Amino acid sequence: MKKKKPYEIGGEIRSWSVYVPREAGREVNKILKSKWLNTGKQETKLRQAFSKKFHTPYCAATSSGTASLRASLAALGVGPGDEVVSTPYTFIATNTSILEQGAKPVFADINYDTLNIDPKSIKKKITPKTKAIMCVHYGGNACDMDTIRKIGREYNLPIIEDSAHALGSKYKGRYIGETGDIITFSFQVVKIITSGDGGMIATPKKNYYEKIKKYVWYGIDRDRKKKSIIDPLPEKIDILGFKYNMNDITATMALAGLKHIEQPLAQRRKIGRLYRRELDNLSKIRLLHYPKENTPNYQIFPVHVKNRMAFAKFMRNRGIFVVINNRRNDRYSIFGRKQNLPSLKKADEDTILLPVHSDLTDRDVEKIIDAVKKYDKT
Repeated sequence: MKKKKPYEIGGEIRSWSVYVPREAGREVNKILKSKWLNTGKQETKLRQAFSKKFHTPYCAATSSGTASLRASLAALGVGPGDEVVSTPYTFIATNTSILEQGAKPVFADINYDTLNIDPKSIKKKITPKTKAIMCVHYGGNACDMDTIRKIGREYNLPIIEDSAHALGSKYKGRYIGETGDIITFSFQVVKIITSGDGGMIATPKKNYYEKIKKYVWYGIDRDRKKKSIIDPLPEKIDILGFKYNMNDITATMALAGLKHIEQPLAQRRKIGRLYRRELDNLSKIRLLHYPKENTPNYQIFPVHVKNRMAFAKFMRNRGIFVVINNRRNDRYSIFGRKQNLPSLKKADEDTILLPVHSDLTDRDVEKIIDAVKKYDKT
């Protein structure tokens, strides 16, 4: 009997898979035997390696991408009565993190061709209550950061870049995280590298970093704990922080993934380029726009499709899973009510993901492309 691939269910091609280097298990086993499982040397090594790889001066490791977002908002002083202009086309964690701080997400419209927040709409949503701007590099396709940062400077507003999709992506030749204000990442299970769960906050700005690392651990800077052998806590704690630090087991898994990150990045970029070449100029399928000056990582591969449910059934009948990644956040009552956002409405009705992950073979990709082309002719 032919052995099934780890991502197959009944021989079907799944939308997602998990990339874990072989050495990850061996390295985690070493940590388990060492008996030091809490935040320690491995977490420090991860931050150093991340900073070196992605050219970001300061990094704080966290327990999740969502924790990274909330700690960043807290460090910026976002709280009750404040507003954060944000994208409504993202996983809900982007915007529930704002609610957790007692603030209100104010939704700007998106650009239909990229699924990223529309800078023109951001400007219209700014009020005297606005405390920050939040954007998402959707699918690893970088936002128009020059324009967004110009708006931030004009209104004296910091920008948080939710880069859960964008590890290894570049904006105008520079890694996401290399420039900007605060940039957050996720190591959740289906991300390009995973630690089961976990996250990272990157910033080029030391003043933000000094605040962020306190919010990650109970309002305390772990690097400056007292050297006392009986009481390592400081005499004064004046910030209400969180329990968002990363332990050494998680850090060890992330380190193994980071060491081999070029492998999944190369595979995804190969698949993404094939999709873009082979599926361009179809009548029922519309690809996103990828600016030539940027380098996407293809964390996911969204397309716009006519009659989305018919397409999903057509692909499923051929053993290929296609799924919706996110829905417009304003459809959920926790965010109030639906807004009049025309591009968002359109995207929410016709966007779907083609499979893209490290376990796909050349034959799998050929099968997916062939099926999409056949649907286009139905």
